[in-house]
Amino acid sequence: MVIKNIYRRFIVITLFIVLFLFNSIVVGAFKELVFDEAGLFSSEERVSLETEANDLSEAYNMDIVITTTNDTGGKSSMEYADDYFDYNGFGQGPDYDGILFLIDMDNREAFISTSGLGIRYLTDQRIEGVLDEVFDSGLGDGDYYGASQGFLRKTRQYLEAGIPSNQYSADEKEPNRITIFDMLIGLVGGTATGGIFYGSTKSSYKLRNPGNPFSYRNNSIVNVVPGEDRLIDSIVTHRIIPRPPKGGGSSGGGRSTTHRSSSGRTHGGGGRKF
Repeated sequence: MVIKNIYRRFIVITLFIVLFLFNSIVVGAFKELVFDEAGLFSSEERVSLETEANDLSEAYNMDIVITTTNDTGGKSSMEYADDYFDYNGFGQGPDYDGILFLIDMDNREAFISTSGLGIRYLTDQRIEGVLDEVFDSGLGDGDYYGASQGFLRKTRQYLEAGIPSNQYSADEKEPNRITIFDMLIGLVGGTATGGIFYGSTKSSYKLRNPGNPFSYRNNSIVNVVPGEDRLIDSIVTHRIIPRPPKGGGSSGGGRSTTHRSSSGRTHGGGGRKF
């Protein structure tokens, strides 16, 4: 009897340990990627988005994040999205691969922030394509869940298409400004160069015995021959110029414009007011 009780306790404890380890593995694999700080989603909608975001993140080894806010603390949508991604530990691998979608109710803007491989997958033109899908899915009408689904759906499409063969990254730089010193150097240099060119040109055209340049009787030959042009035939060619596909198509554009966030990391991205 005592042996049976010990055996039963051993079985119960073993099953408890197995269940505990199984739950730990499942919970550890499911990462929180949806942060509805503006309260735009129902509980069921958040679970649905969370499941889809985790599935996409696992398939492409990058963090696909969705967040909403009512208060950016005075930041622009771009600054808030970049900082939210950086300072909350998102991004996989050494280059912090990931994509974040922000619904900013403070600035009334939808913004996409990319990092690492996310920059290469979502070029500028592809980001516009994702934003088209977001707005077509109801963002302007207040369907924030539908808009987030549109983000995940179009992002998956571009991830499946792969990185465009002509993709390249270009830093976003401040426009060059001309100072007074630059203007003075340009003025002096231009005047000097123009003077040298004028002097050399004038000396090359100077003749020793120019003669009479106005002796038009001796220097002119006029031979007027009547002529007539006749139109033989004409050909008109018509060609239909196809319109580019909406959102840049599956191949997307090549340029990914990047900038530095407050953390010093490199991000791409783009947004649109609603």
